[in-house]
Amino acid sequence: MNIPFSNTPLPNVQPGGVLEYDYRPFHKSGDTSSSRLKMLQWNIERNYEAEGIIEKIKDLDPDVCVLQEVDIGCRRSGNRNHMEELCRQLKMKGVFVCEFWELDDPIREDRDAGGGFHGNAILTKYDIADIRILNHQHESFHWERDGISLKEPRKGKRYTLAATIKRFALPPVLLYCVHLEVFTGIIGRVSAFSEILEDAQIHSNIPHQAIFGDLNTMAHSIARLSPKFARDRYRLLSLGESESTWFDRNILGHHVMDGPINTRLLTMERPLWQPLWFLKWMVTNNSNGFLQQWGRFLGYLLTGFSAVIMVKARNPGFYDGWPLDYDTLHNPAHFGLFKAKLDWTLLRNMAIHNRQVGNADYKLSDHQYLMVDVEMDDDDLALDANRSYATWLLRRNQIHDKKNTSNGGGASDLTGMLMDLIVILVLVYSCVYLFHLF
Repeated sequence: MNIPFSNTPLPNVQPGGVLEYDYRPFHKSGDTSSSRLKMLQWNIERNYEAEGIIEKIKDLDPDVCVLQEVDIGCRRSGNRNHMEELCRQLKMKGVFVCEFWELDDPIREDRDAGGGFHGNAILTKYDIADIRILNHQHESFHWERDGISLKEPRKGKRYTLAATIKRFALPPVLLYCVHLEVFTGIIGRVSAFSEILEDAQIHSNIPHQAIFGDLNTMAHSIARLSPKFARDRYRLLSLGESESTWFDRNILGHHVMDGPINTRLLTMERPLWQPLWFLKWMVTNNSNGFLQQWGRFLGYLLTGFSAVIMVKARNPGFYDGWPLDYDTLHNPAHFGLFKAKLDWTLLRNMAIHNRQVGNADYKLSDHQYLMVDVEMDDDDLALDANRSYATWLLRRNQIHDKKNTSNGGGASDLTGMLMDLIVILVLVYSCVYLFHLF
């Protein structure tokens, strides 16, 4: 089916600016007969396959779409306003945050040709209120300065889109649409993500929350050897596990009720890091200010995480609805050697009733989509800190007990271990070579 192009003129929006479109039928603007909410997470890869993407979303019929990499007016995707087309064809209300002006420069490859805007979006059948943009203080890759080195000159930066979904007579949902930087490392991504966790904690007066997005948790396996995709010390310090496993244990694994500072970022909860458990004692020693400050300084030197990040990077109660070994990206360009769980559906005070995944052949995008059908916890549970904490822990453990077999999770684990072994052998060979050279 051919989707008719938009006849509306292209908008003019600054990086960090917001566009809104509303194509909902009037009588459906806020009404619902179900207490459940069906939410879709999908990085749609610059709308290269625009018609197929829209038809697939129509088939899925979600209540909420959380989308990354939406193009408006870029030559690579037909100079079309894909945000307006999505809202119009899906009969939804949508908000779009512009992250980048994609400069139309001859240095770009045809598949990356710019000339328009690029960003992320939330679409829904229901009302959207309290739209906010998180302007991240930590900018791990300076696109305006360094984008030319990647042959993608652009103006702008990464932003997180936050909005509240409101349904008649049902609890509101605070939703975050996230696309973390790919050209950085664990330190850069955690630093940015910690600001989202802090914002969610500040807005706990809305207890039902979701963080959906492409977190680009990919600094493992063969990517460890890349100076583009693994740019910090954790290309080595996280050897033996994927970034998604590291992220889950050290970020999502520390609940705000576990303490005022995320000491997992000091110890990584690994036996081999036992000497750093002394730093944990220093950092949490409230009786000696000098010792505490000295411990935080040493911790920053060793781990790359400041005390500010360790305070922000505490989970107020989000859990992911998918096994850690579920890969949502498999790049055939690397002979099947690189797979990663990049996409996350993090839920707070919600129960999952059904899950659905698709685009396993990667024909519509280079990411699989994830969809969850959820129901809100009762306010009595969600607003009770102790009960909410116990429920979070139970759900987290239930997900961890599941192993994915539908997309080769076990094979992915083995491939990752083999690639880490190759990385170690390459490093050892390099050291021996340099020793003999000098």
